[in-house]
Amino acid sequence: MKINSKCKCVDLDLLNRNEFYGHFVFTSLEQSEGTTIGNMLRRALLSNLYGFRITGVLVAGINNEFTPLEGVREDLLEIILNLKEIIIYDQNKTGQACFGLLKVQGPAIITAGALTLPNGIKVLNPSTHLLTISDDSVIELEIKIEYGKSYILAKDQKLEGAKDFIPIDSNFAPVLKVNSYIKALPQDIENTNEELHLEIFTNGTLLPHQALLQARNMLGYMLSTITNMEFPCFDYMEMKEKETITVNKFDEENLETLEVKEKSSKEEPKALEVKENPSKEISKVLEIKAKSGKPPVVSDKSTPEERLLKRVTDMESGSLKGLGLSNRIIKVLNKVNINFTWDLMQYPSPNLITIEGLGPKSVEEIKNKLTLFYEPPID
Repeated sequence: MKINSKCKCVDLDLLNRNEFYGHFVFTSLEQSEGTTIGNMLRRALLSNLYGFRITGVLVAGINNEFTPLEGVREDLLEIILNLKEIIIYDQNKTGQACFGLLKVQGPAIITAGALTLPNGIKVLNPSTHLLTISDDSVIELEIKIEYGKSYILAKDQKLEGAKDFIPIDSNFAPVLKVNSYIKALPQDIENTNEELHLEIFTNGTLLPHQALLQARNMLGYMLSTITNMEFPCFDYMEMKEKETITVNKFDEENLETLEVKEKSSKEEPKALEVKENPSKEISKVLEIKAKSGKPPVVSDKSTPEERLLKRVTDMESGSLKGLGLSNRIIKVLNKVNINFTWDLMQYPSPNLITIEGLGPKSVEEIKNKLTLFYEPPID
C-alpha cells in the first residue's frame, strides 16, 4: 500500500534580528528514506540556494588591499572583512547585479546603514560596523552586489563591468546551518517506521519554510535535466560477446574439418559419413540413456552412439567428478544447476565465461576435460 510522506512545521522562531529558525518533521517514511532525504535537502539548502552579496569594492585612490587609508583607523583588509558581514535583501527579486556608494567626511563611525543602495535593495543589519574616520578626511568607496550561490573565493570572482574593483570572498547562501536527525517510530504500522527532523537556520533573506521549498524544487529541477542516459560500455560488451560466439563457431567447424582430413589420410579410403554436429550427437546419446535407464551392452556391431553412451555411463553415471574437475569448479557449476556431465555438455560453451567464479583458466580446463565427449568413437 502506497503511503504519501508528509512534512509539517512544528516550530518557527526569530532567534535574533538576522537569524530565523524552523523545525520541520517528515513523517510516513520507510526505513533509510529519512537519511537519504535529509542528506539531499541539507546539501541543497547549504549549496544550491541563491542570495545577494557584496563581491567587490573600489576605494578612491587605492589600488590594492594593502594600501593604508589616510585618516582611517582600520586598514582595507579589515574593512573588507566588515563588508563580508553585511546581509543584503533584494525586494525586487530581479536577481540582477547593482552598485552601492558610500561617501562620508570624518570624524565619524561608519556603519552599513550609511551605504546608498538602489531602490528595492535593503541592508538587513545596518548596525554592522564598517570603519572609523579619526579626522576630517573624506572617504569614498563603491561596492558591487551580485546574485549567486554557495561560497565563491575572491580569486574566482569575475566582476564583469567593474574595472579596478578589488574582489572579496562572498558567501551567497541564505541558509546558515542545517541539522537533521532520524527518530524511529513503533513498528506496528507497515512501511512507516521512521520520521526525519530537519532544523533550518537562515540569515533573514529567506524564511526557513521558503528555503525548504526552494531546496525541494531545486532537487527536482536538477534531476529533470538528466533527459538522456547512455551506456556505451554495455554496447561494447554485447559486441565482444557476439564476436566471441562467432569465433568459437568458426573454430569448431575448422576443427571438425581438420579431424576428418587427418582420419582420411591415415586410414584406407572408404565411404566417410560426416556427422551433423557433436552436440547433436550427444543429445541423441542422452535420449538413448534416458529411454533405456540402464547401461547399454556394447557388442561388436554396436553403433558409435551406443559406444559413446557407454563412455558416459562408465564415468560414475554422469557425475562431474568423473571428468576430473576440481571441487571448486564443481561447486561453481552446481550453483548454476549444472550437476551432471550431460548438463555441462548441453550448456553453451561461450556462456561458461559468464558464470560467476569461472575464469579463463577454469573454462579452458572444462573444455579440455570435455574433449573426450566431442571425439566420436571410430567405427
